[in-house]
Amino acid sequence: MAGHSIRLIATHQTAGEQVWIQRATLRDLPALARLQRQCFGGQAYGLVTLAVLAYWPSAELLVAQLGDALVGCAIGDVRGKQGRVLNLCVAPEVRRRGIGRTLLLALEQVLGAEQFTLMVEDKNTAAQALYQRLGYLPVGEVRTTTAATGMGL
Repeated sequence: MAGHSIRLIATHQTAGEQVWIQRATLRDLPALARLQRQCFGGQAYGLVTLAVLAYWPSAELLVAQLGDALVGCAIGDVRGKQGRVLNLCVAPEVRRRGIGRTLLLALEQVLGAEQFTLMVEDKNTAAQALYQRLGYLPVGEVRTTTAATGMGL
């Protein structure tokens, strides 16, 4: 990360290494798109979507850096007092080290909303457990599929 300054949102210690949480820059978007594909496959946000979100006035894109590697992201937006967690992902090789928790708490802090909503796939029990530990409660279910994948959203 030498050569440019950053503004830290949060830090997290994992396995003796420091994880830095910061706002994404345009320079981060290609690596962020690769991380999205690694985590979500065909349902990943692509480079164009990430660029639009980077410029969206009410959206925040946070990234987690471990050394020189981008290992996680949290994307959300806010409208009035209501915040939305649009996306949270952590590279599979560094999951279960508190990075997702740190990202989500940092996103909540940056957005500053009074309430937050998020959606999670019913098969993603690890993410559901994280959200419940942080106080998120299930309030409803949306059942839909996409023609391309047949997977629920």
